[in-house]
Amino acid sequence: MKSNTQLVAGELMPAVAPQAASGGYRWIILLVIWTAFTVSCVDRFAWASIAAPVGHVLGFRLALLGSLTTAFYVGYTVSCPIGGILADKIGSRATLAMSMFPLAILTFCFSFIHTFTAGIVLHLLMGFAAGAEYGATIKVLTIWFSKDKGRAFGIWATGTSVSVVIANATVPRFAAAYGWQSAYQMLGIATFVFTAICVLVVKNAPAGHSAPRITGAQFMSLLRNRNIVLVALGGAGALYGTLGFVSWANALLTVAHGLSPVIAGSVLMGFGVGAFLSKPLFGWLYDTLNGYAKLVAVADLLIFIALLAVFGNCSSMTGYYVIAPFLGAAAYGYTPLLIGLYTQASGPRLAGAAAGFVNTVWSIGSFISPMLAGYVFAHGRSLYMTLLVIAAGPLMGAVILCLVRKAPVVKAC
Repeated sequence: MKSNTQLVAGELMPAVAPQAASGGYRWIILLVIWTAFTVSCVDRFAWASIAAPVGHVLGFRLALLGSLTTAFYVGYTVSCPIGGILADKIGSRATLAMSMFPLAILTFCFSFIHTFTAGIVLHLLMGFAAGAEYGATIKVLTIWFSKDKGRAFGIWATGTSVSVVIANATVPRFAAAYGWQSAYQMLGIATFVFTAICVLVVKNAPAGHSAPRITGAQFMSLLRNRNIVLVALGGAGALYGTLGFVSWANALLTVAHGLSPVIAGSVLMGFGVGAFLSKPLFGWLYDTLNGYAKLVAVADLLIFIALLAVFGNCSSMTGYYVIAPFLGAAAYGYTPLLIGLYTQASGPRLAGAAAGFVNTVWSIGSFISPMLAGYVFAHGRSLYMTLLVIAAGPLMGAVILCLVRKAPVVKAC
């Protein structure tokens, strides 16, 4: 006869899933968190959508416009592990408030900048504020969802894809009609409103369940967890490939293949659609094939590599349009799988800190690949060599993920 407890990732947890007590409320929490996350991502991508005209007005040199985005990600990377630890220490709800309310204020204040230095500093602080949101979100979803947490992670992850569309569709138009300052002020107000809703609705755990907190010793044990370290390194390789392709796909099509920017953009729209649809789909696969999540992730990365090769050897427009959605799906589909793997390894108690640590390591791949792929492309203008350099990341990621061991699940009798 089975008892009501089971040992998962080294922790004694209730066998009854949290959603048994929470009913449909967890989906409301997911919707609210997704909305708040999407709005915060619009803040992140807003500058890229209007950098050229606003930079010209402010007198910023064209070559330095991308530095503001870099500054954001530097701050974001630094705060990711801090936010994860805070989520485990004081709870997700408080951490979300500490992350997103400052982001709303800083976004509003960005509308008043006049110097390049002020722009860099504010973007650095905006990134630092936004980074803490990641660990808090992963922790609260891990606690509220169990059997369907893959779908929850997949749906939540679509926020980045949706926010790119929203940022590019609304911010330039609003800036043209009312001025770029008003655009940032409206973003700041929207972030504040959705953050307030998020903090009011989100609860750290379902009724009757406590959100586990951590000690310093438990956090240090996280860094010695083999599976978490391997998923962090494997994900860094995967994101290296994804960000390398995304950063240079347009240039690869326009320069190496002579396509117009408009046609190249239409091809990459298919890539974006595939990326958007793949996240909830692969989240469902995580829930359905839980014991084989690692193998599905490895298979996805190998398909990603194969599609990069096919894309590089394609010579027809029809081929590009057909390949692009599948390439987008493979380039992003692993995301909910890897989140599921490291939260499975950490358990709910350490989910926030694990998310912060893993996301920081993943960011390394995001930083390196655009620069390295750009260097190779600039010095040879070779589509084949550039894609070969990009494919090295997911290949390394697939090899590393093969070393991940199945998480222990021991039931008491």
